[in-house]
Amino acid sequence: MTNIVIDGAALPAPDTFSLEYKPIGEFCRNANGNLVGELVAVKTSIAAGWRMLDDAGFKRILAHTKPFFASVEYYDPQRGARRQKLMHTMPKGGKVALDAAGRIWWKDVTCVFVER
Repeated sequence: MTNIVIDGAALPAPDTFSLEYKPIGEFCRNANGNLVGELVAVKTSIAAGWRMLDDAGFKRILAHTKPFFASVEYYDPQRGARRQKLMHTMPKGGKVALDAAGRIWWKDVTCVFVER
């Protein structure tokens, strides 16, 4: 799976990685049913997920997703190479779990990154 790097710090490798290209602009259908409009930009959105993280791994994600905007490096399949973009970082949290030894684990952690 592809690693995500925020401001030079690598996050734990996610178990799931979803990438979307979202068009920004005004679009509508004309009288013939054709789509017409003005494309302003295409922005990238990434959703990353971790099935299970130890407390230190979750803290690392939270520490590096604190800034509202950060430099995010990821693998872009359109380019076939890594790419770096300024993105809004949004950790979505997770569910806490304890193991038999009383250690804290985080389950179903998600984080979304949206290009500025």
